[in-house]
Amino acid sequence: MITSKIENKTFEPTRLAGLFAAGVIALALTGCGSNDDAADTQEANESPSTSDSASTASAEPGSAMAKGEQIRERISGNTVSGTMDPESTYTEYYAPDGVIHGASYEAKWNIDGDRMCFNYDEAPQADCYAVKIDGNAVEWHLDGETQGKGTIVEGNPNNF
Repeated sequence: MITSKIENKTFEPTRLAGLFAAGVIALALTGCGSNDDAADTQEANESPSTSDSASTASAEPGSAMAKGEQIRERISGNTVSGTMDPESTYTEYYAPDGVIHGASYEAKWNIDGDRMCFNYDEAPQADCYAVKIDGNAVEWHLDGETQGKGTIVEGNPNNF
């Protein structure tokens, strides 16, 4: 298991943890398909006030990506658990102060226009993704391709 300490921001394992998390997000977006029914059920049970902006962002296949404020409203203060590429999974809490808390690492996140950016060890350039949100389902897109998928879980249930 890769571990890192936030105090040592130039530590190579931190970058690897970030790449691992990005891979997990990609896997989630390429999807196993197992969360689709659960996300549909959760969306149907949500109140209109919590799903209006999310459903507007991706009501139908090929619909527009979420806007920056929609991403912030749904992701900030919540946890996303999912997969990136076929080999990795992730669970991360996105604190409102811009810190990502994982099981054994911390990183930074921010919104840049209509993209969510991830910086795992203060790399020279953050990885930024367009985001599609449908109920509690989230997809991370890069260069028009789905890179990962996940499920938004309210709050920080893992106490990261």
